[in-house]
Amino acid sequence: MPLLSRFQKYSLVVLAFFMLVDLAISSWGVLFAPGFTEANALFARLVHRPLEFIAAIGAAKLAVMAGIIAATVWFNQRERSDEDWHGGDIICSTAAMGMGAMLLVLLAGNIVLIS
Repeated sequence: MPLLSRFQKYSLVVLAFFMLVDLAISSWGVLFAPGFTEANALFARLVHRPLEFIAAIGAAKLAVMAGIIAATVWFNQRERSDEDWHGGDIICSTAAMGMGAMLLVLLAGNIVLIS
């Protein structure tokens, strides 16, 4: 069995796309929006140093992607291949859907706040 199934690869691509969109929104905000604030307390202290903020957010997103891929591969190596839902499938799809939901709330919240 390959390290990642087709479904898992597609889910990871969707997750990476959503993470890049989130990074782009945060980068634009910290660079060009004077009233930009970060909701995550771990990164909020870096808002006044934009390049460090962008680097920290990007590194965190890379670490999360690496962790999700590692967990997926680990599950794939330990579960039977004839099961409908593997732990790796659940991890990948939940991560992609969770990130999509978070982006939707972020965008909807900003539209409401701007209006």
